[in-house]
Order: sequence, then C-alpha cells, then structure tokens
Amino acid sequence: MMPPATSMPLPSAEVAVSFTELESLMRFVRRPSAAAESDGLKFLALEAPQVASMPVGRLARIHFGNEFCQRLLPSAEALRAALATVTSGGLQFGLTLPILTDDGIERADALLALLPEGTEVALNDWGLVRRLNRRFPHLKSTAGRLLCRMLKEPRAPSAAYLQLGGHGFMTPGFEQLVARLGVGRVEMDVPPFASLHDMRVSRGKLAVHVPFGFATTGRICRIGNLRRAVARKFETGHGCARECLTYGTVMTPSGARAGAQTVIFQRGNTLFYRHTAQMAAALCGAISAGSVDRLVVSGDWHEARSTDLRA
Repeated sequence: MMPPATSMPLPSAEVAVSFTELESLMRFVRRPSAAAESDGLKFLALEAPQVASMPVGRLARIHFGNEFCQRLLPSAEALRAALATVTSGGLQFGLTLPILTDDGIERADALLALLPEGTEVALNDWGLVRRLNRRFPHLKSTAGRLLCRMLKEPRAPSAAYLQLGGHGFMTPGFEQLVARLGVGRVEMDVPPFASLHDMRVSRGKLAVHVPFGFATTGRICRIGNLRRAVARKFETGHGCARECLTYGTVMTPSGARAGAQTVIFQRGNTLFYRHTAQMAAALCGAISAGSVDRLVVSGDWHEARSTDLRA
C-alpha cells in the first residue's frame, strides 16, 4: 500500500534587517510587533515594496555594523547595547565589518572578543576572514558582498553590454578558499539584468541584499569633504560627522525621463542602485528555486531624510 502523499514546503528566505545606527536598531526591535511577527512581509512591504510579494519566511535576524566604511565601526558600548536589545527581542544577532586598516583591525578585534559563541560575522576582507578563523574560531564567518566580484554597472543599456559571465563565488578557487577558511555563508547583490542563475553559489548558503545593490565603493567620501577647502577636497584624512547616514545624493542624468532608468545614488563613499522590477523577479525566482535562503534588508534607509531614495 502506497503511503499518503505529503506536500513539501516551498522554499523561502528568512529575513535579516541590517542597521548601522544603534538608535535605529533599538527603535525597530523594541516596537511592539517586532518579536511577535511570524514573517518578514510587513517590514518588506514598508521598506521594499517591489520585493514584498517574494516567498519570504520569518523575520529572524538583526545585523549591526557597516560594510563600506571603517569610520562607522560601532563602539564597544554600542555593540553591547545592540546585542542585548536584539537577544532580548527574541532575534538572532550578527555583526558586519568593512575593509579595515591596521588601526581598524585592532578595533575590530576588541569587538569580536565581546561576541558570544556562534555569532555570525559578515566580513568584507579575505584577510579578516582568515584572522577570524584563527583568532575567533568560536564565531561563524560569512563572506560579505564586497568579496563577491561581479559586473554591476546600473547605467548599462543591456545585459550584452555587461557580458555577464557569473561572479567570483562560482569559481573553483573560491570553493577551495571557503572550505579552507570555514566560511558557511556568502552574501551578494542582484546585478542589473540578472537571471535566477546569477544568484547561486557552488558552496555554502546564500544571502542577497535588498532593495539596493552597490555599484562601487572606495575611500573617498563626497559628503564628508563638502566643508573642506577646495585644495583639500577628496582627501581621505578628513573628520567624520556620519553625514552619510542622514543624507544621500540622487545621481540622475539631466534630462532623463522619470522612471526610465535605474535609480542610482551616492551615500558616503559608495554608489548604490535600487532594484528594478526585473531584478526583483529574478530574485524571486532564485528564492523559489532554493538558491537563496536569506534576504538582508537595509534598515537605516527608512529614516533617511532624502525621500527620493525611496522612489
């Protein structure tokens, strides 16, 4: 006699929300519905309407830190407060670190020493991955999206122009590297003109950032140099008032027809693009195919003063 047929659950992606600012993180986690929500749909509908219909699972994690700038490393006090807030809210905690100088590495070591066993850390420098593997083997390392080398020119007129040929996480060398370093998860962006086949990895689990991808990043902070004398502009040794967490610059070509192009904008030292409907559809297909099991939603954006970034 044949056993009764059972329906297999459809693949879905858990939701992680990332924050750079402690205040934003605490406001989000402490809102009455945060810990009680059984899925991430409410947050996605607010923050990323174009991906709100995707097959997402529960709101499971909060990530703290910044991928792009060492100046935004949290203090030890801020990290302790964020960790306590997240865990008391019934959510899992993760730390995100950018590319670091020698001074930044020392500061990062002090932060990593505060994390409990099993905490996931997203690292955006292969040297940091190796360092964590050797000095903090009780923590889980994730290869951040800055380590995923791929073509992401949002001004490209077609996929043929970009000549998409996959990304660095699909190479045999990467497979050997993550096996040696014990990396269990990788992160990436949705590239322009993506297909669901562009969002897969040969080893480990995959998280994708929404609703923004980064096109390029560097050491020069445009808004951090605004008050400097002309002769000193675009140097790297300026002070930082964390202006990038409040203000952004929309980089729309003059004369461009509204809605005709991908929205591109700059925040601090990084250029971003907002996902289009086509990118969102490709990501939805990758989740349904079981290739992507986590979405990382930018949590700081909803408090930004520049409403143009939400268009």
